[in-house]
Amino acid sequence: MQAGVGRNTIYRRWRSKEELIADALRELTTDISTWAEDDLYSLLLHWLREFSRTFSDPLYGRLLAGVLGELQRNPVFADVYADRVVRPRREALHARLAEARDRGELRPDADVDLVADMLGGALLVRLLPIGLPAADERYPEELLETIWRGIAPQSASS
Repeated sequence: MQAGVGRNTIYRRWRSKEELIADALRELTTDISTWAEDDLYSLLLHWLREFSRTFSDPLYGRLLAGVLGELQRNPVFADVYADRVVRPRREALHARLAEARDRGELRPDADVDLVADMLGGALLVRLLPIGLPAADERYPEELLETIWRGIAPQSASS
């Protein structure tokens, strides 16, 4: 191998190619659970900008398309990827949203699962090569501002 590491060394740490690839992909994605921002709006804007910046890069964009295809073809990889990348990231986002709701930064009836879906899903669809206008540098701010108007407490959104 080019890295100078034997196959046995790799498989001591990762039991399968799916685990190895999922862990490598996890390193490419932003983990908001480690961020210090307490202000939810700032945290979400930072997260959306990082997400957009990472996957707007042509290399990562091609990688994303390949990962999405593999998720459809390989149920083992889909499970490993969900366990190691998607669920931990989503749970961290969910926790930050719920904490903010409890502090009064969001409306008390804000559905944090739905908010997480809207934030990630809207940006992801603009990063895919499906004929929609690409997410430009203003898109994360515009997206967050639009969603924020629906989830901020009444006194903060008017």
